[in-house]
Amino acid sequence: MSTPDLYLTPIFLEIDGVRVELLEVSRHEIFNGTVWYIASVKIYYKDIVSRSFPLYVKNTMDLINKLRVEITKIKFIDYTYGLNEVRRLIT
Repeated sequence: MSTPDLYLTPIFLEIDGVRVELLEVSRHEIFNGTVWYIASVKIYYKDIVSRSFPLYVKNTMDLINKLRVEITKIKFIDYTYGLNEVRRLIT
């Protein structure tokens, strides 16, 4: 019998060179038996800390892929409009 992994939050990850804080994960079972998780995260981008926001994920790889998408959006905003616009939008 194996024991489930136990992680105490917050957990800090680095994805695509950007620091991400995983604040909380809650498990939800949908009516047909499928399991989804709601992960509350913050993104630390160039001394800018985003407000916490939820991501609805199926597993760890889904979480990482969705975080990559969010980080890519922030990088595009930075390259296109600059850090002031990033600060305005994510804080």
